[in-house]
Amino acid sequence: MPPAAPSDAPLAEAAAAVVPEAFPPVEPEAAPAVHTAPEPKLQGSAISQALSEVMDIVESLKHANEQMEEVLELVELAERQKIADEHEIESLRRALRQMQRPRSSGPRSEEKHLP
Repeated sequence: MPPAAPSDAPLAEAAAAVVPEAFPPVEPEAAPAVHTAPEPKLQGSAISQALSEVMDIVESLKHANEQMEEVLELVELAERQKIADEHEIESLRRALRQMQRPRSSGPRSEEKHLP
């Protein structure tokens, strides 16, 4: 950085005098983390942590998949039951129609022949 111009010297001195009072120096331990290459020990820890999280996600997805398979089985069972119920309803409707039809050769023809 180039040195301050002679005309800016009093301003720089005044700023240097004010800044230390307004902003005390920050200790290196309290400084915010700067994104630098972490130490190998920390990398292993971060990788282990990420691996653990991925394994947890995989287990969660496996559990969700098992639950979806159970739901699918229930839906398929419900579909088969629905089809069976529809067949039974249709069968009952046919039986009811047969019972409601007037009989053409039934007891009425016998009644006509009676004196």
